[in-house]
Amino acid sequence: MSQQHSPASEPRTRPATLVLAGCLLLFALGGLAAVLLRWREPQPQRSDTDVPLGVEQAVVIRYGGPRLMARPYRHGASVNLRIADEVEKGGVRVYDVRYVVSLPGEFDLTEYLTSTDGRPIHDLPAFRVRGLTSLTKDIETRIQEIENVGVHIGHWYYESLAGLGVFWVVWLLGLIFVGRPRRPPRSAPPPRQPSIEEQIELLLSDIGRGELAVPERARLEALLLRNWRERLGLTSRRMADSCRDIEGSRELGPVYSKLQAWLHDSLAGVRPREFVEFYNQHRANDAGGVRRSLPES
Repeated sequence: MSQQHSPASEPRTRPATLVLAGCLLLFALGGLAAVLLRWREPQPQRSDTDVPLGVEQAVVIRYGGPRLMARPYRHGASVNLRIADEVEKGGVRVYDVRYVVSLPGEFDLTEYLTSTDGRPIHDLPAFRVRGLTSLTKDIETRIQEIENVGVHIGHWYYESLAGLGVFWVVWLLGLIFVGRPRRPPRSAPPPRQPSIEEQIELLLSDIGRGELAVPERARLEALLLRNWRERLGLTSRRMADSCRDIEGSRELGPVYSKLQAWLHDSLAGVRPREFVEFYNQHRANDAGGVRRSLPES
């Protein structure tokens, strides 16, 4: 049997797919941004003999001649030098020499070394260094070289933090928008109810097209009585009293009598169209307005 998919499930799966695609795209962009932030243009490396002032440097010297020692410290010397360690291997001594350049310029480290027994060391090759007036940009690399640093492990901390931030934003947007019920359409305002005069005109026009049914005739009578009561200011009185006042009115009395003759006195012989013509003629004569007129007591 072929499995049929409900059309109602498609609108739900489509937003979820879009959110997932957006999540992957934002994650990739966040990782790329983090890599670009961490990426640095490689700086040109200076020579090992170019050293910043006031920073201790290290050099290893292998020498098979007399035992070396640092010259006594002199105030104002351009280079301050010391031998941090000394190891003898097969007749050759290996010296761990540490030095600090105090003044800018070019100097020979061998001039600050001498032998312990006073013998000359002319066969020791020159080792020239140049002091710089400012720190180099790769000072961190130089410090790491003289430190006893072990294995470096890449942590990818900032990349992971950026990825988690992007994932959190997409997850929050998914909670807000995925599966959210749509707002129901705003209902149209209710149509305007026709006034009493408009309802009377509609029923009178129906009379011109044929005889009205009993419910429609009763409704027409109720509307006419209501309209006449409001025009004469009789809404607070009982219906029976209002009908007597309408019948005794000089303006509305004839129309009221014609209505009663048509609806309730079959012997009077008043036809529906005859009443409509009489009503329209009376309304045309009364276009200037109807004032209350009660019979004289």
